[in-house]
Amino acid sequence: MRSAVVFGTLAALCGAAAVSPRAAAARPSSVGWFAEGGVGAVKFLPKASADAALGPSLDLHVGYDLFSWLSVGVDLAASSHEATVPPPPEGEWFQLYRGCGDARIAGSFARFGLFVEGGAGIAMISSNVLGRVMITDPGERFSIAFQAGAGVEYQLENRHYAIGVAADGFLLPQFDAIRAIDSRLYLRYTY
Repeated sequence: MRSAVVFGTLAALCGAAAVSPRAAAARPSSVGWFAEGGVGAVKFLPKASADAALGPSLDLHVGYDLFSWLSVGVDLAASSHEATVPPPPEGEWFQLYRGCGDARIAGSFARFGLFVEGGAGIAMISSNVLGRVMITDPGERFSIAFQAGAGVEYQLENRHYAIGVAADGFLLPQFDAIRAIDSRLYLRYTY
């Protein structure tokens, strides 16, 4: 009888331990090859802001996490802007395309991560409409591009996915050293 009570007590304790709520250990985010797609807007800073309006942008970032805190990659971006130069012409639009190699340094705090990034590459403008205000020279279509920025990322329950917001400032020296801010909301998938 005594062994039945001991056995019953042990069975009850094991059953209670099996169903008791426990905090699950946080799953680390994936590390490796990643792809990141974002939508946002590009706003030119003073000197060019009077001649080019705020415009929508698309960003694609592909790269590899060398470590959990360091990644390298390629950032491709395109934005479309209305030229607000004095008439004529009126109602003209231009597109700005950028491609940069970059590096990102990141740190994680539970599900949130912070990062800083920077890189260099090339930019192309689709039209000479800004030549009217001497931002571009006749026939000039390409510029070196420098960019740097920061962002915040949230790791979703599935460790391969994250969403985030980021902003990068960029400088285009050959286009009269115009500066702009590219802000975006993005989804990241790490293989």
